[in-house]
Amino acid sequence: MADTVTAQAISVIGLGAMGAALAKALLAANHRVTVWNRTASKSVALGEVGAQVAHSAAEAIDASQVVVVCVLDYGASDSLLRTPDVATRLKGKTIIQLTTGTPEDARDASEWAREHGVAYLDGTIGCYPKDIGTPDGSILYAGSRSTFEALQPTLSNLSGHALFVGERFGNAAILDGAVVGSFSLGAALGFLYGAAVCDAEGISLDTYLSLALARRPFVEDTLQTCVQMIKKGNYSGSQATLDSWAAGIGQLVAFSQESGTDSSYPQEVLARLQQAVAKGHGQHELAAVFECFRKPLTNRS
Repeated sequence: MADTVTAQAISVIGLGAMGAALAKALLAANHRVTVWNRTASKSVALGEVGAQVAHSAAEAIDASQVVVVCVLDYGASDSLLRTPDVATRLKGKTIIQLTTGTPEDARDASEWAREHGVAYLDGTIGCYPKDIGTPDGSILYAGSRSTFEALQPTLSNLSGHALFVGERFGNAAILDGAVVGSFSLGAALGFLYGAAVCDAEGISLDTYLSLALARRPFVEDTLQTCVQMIKKGNYSGSQATLDSWAAGIGQLVAFSQESGTDSSYPQEVLARLQQAVAKGHGQHELAAVFECFRKPLTNRS
């Protein structure tokens, strides 16, 4: 990963599976790492491989100019950082916040940091703990570009893909929700439903997996076409109408029920397609379903 000649002291607060992976990646890059976790036993293994174990969050903050926070949620983070004693210790330091939260959580935390003289970078992790510290790791960051650039050697040690997504706090959380929460999880759930259908009918899951992976060019083409149509506001095309998609999903609902598989998932998908058809998009392409999800133009500031 990045050159570690100028590796600095960094504290990591929160040692769940992800926090521990972050600390290990920093240790591997020769950073001087101090760790703290509310459940002290989680610090033991890291202490055995070179981390300094703090006895309190305040002690961890005192040890470094840069503090990585990766806890359950922003409520947990606030309970640790927003005490008078800790807030005073943070002044002049930098927080890299890698706790999962909403865009509003990120904006509120950034404002608190600004008011207390703390440099703040808000991030979201888009990979598994096993990918932290590897070229496959992915973390999005929002906040001050100068703060991001100053920390880039360190951030590159945490993940191969350390992506700056803008100075507006909340951007990382928005993209994380869209890419990981909606797209990635939605695709995984769809795959698992297909696995259940195949299992019910005695189809090899290995065969199913190979066919699903072979559909990547189709998926990429569909996504690119959808974005182009949404940007143009024109959903007319010549490939597959919503009426056709709805008919196909209707058949999936039918044979799922015939096989005894829970059909609630395709029924939900079908309901969305039918909603778009009811809005007059039956002869339009799949991208027209976007109109059922989007924020009404009249509600935009």
